[in-house]
Amino acid sequence: MEGARILFLAGALSTHAFVGYALVRGFTDADPRFGALLGLVPDADFLFPAAWGWPFVHRGLTHAPLFVAALVAGAYAIRRDRDLPLAVGLGVGSHVAVDSLSPMGIPWLFPLEASPSLGLPVHGPAATALLWAGAIGILAKLTTDLPSIR
Repeated sequence: MEGARILFLAGALSTHAFVGYALVRGFTDADPRFGALLGLVPDADFLFPAAWGWPFVHRGLTHAPLFVAALVAGAYAIRRDRDLPLAVGLGVGSHVAVDSLSPMGIPWLFPLEASPSLGLPVHGPAATALLWAGAIGILAKLTTDLPSIR
């Protein structure tokens, strides 16, 4: 894999993890490290063998809103309180929401393969800076025990 692709993936993955962390930290009582992990869940599709084909491709099954809904429902079935399902929805949902705006889009109508998109460069430098600034803003505004960023 070429260096530019590695840097792109590192930036995208760290952004998804940080946004998940900030959202879970800012809006739930769940462990925010769980939010960072949840922000990466949709990209588990990178681990699928290419021979499997659709829907086990990047931006297939794991990037579908139906997948997010199933994970939230599963989290609610495991623990019938607010924090776990909300953390799952925020962490995984933030990843899918961001990727839905990108040129590649997501399968909104899963199990159909169609991927309508706004075609925005959400993993480009400007959009990445905005996502990080927004996540830092959430931490600064909604987290009272981090005096260094208030």
